[in-house]
Amino acid sequence: MHKRRALAALTLLLAASSTACSSGPTYDESVKECHKVLVSRPADETGKPKECEPLKEEDFTALAGSAAIERLGWTDKNGNFDESKMPQDTDDD
Repeated sequence: MHKRRALAALTLLLAASSTACSSGPTYDESVKECHKVLVSRPADETGKPKECEPLKEEDFTALAGSAAIERLGWTDKNGNFDESKMPQDTDDD
């Protein structure tokens, strides 16, 4: 009888702790929130916003580059890089 109560208590404890650990945003949600912040902030603003703190450094770097390209308007309607939207160099040197 004591073993059943102990097992039930342990099961409840594990369920509660796993729920508490998963209450924060997922990595993918953090990536989406970071991207939104990077695209909307001024181009001259630097540094890693607090919304981007959960991201790995290499993911943040890639996302920052992607956001810069998007801010410049060099993406198509699907968010993919579109070289034809880049200004053409007209200098004939």
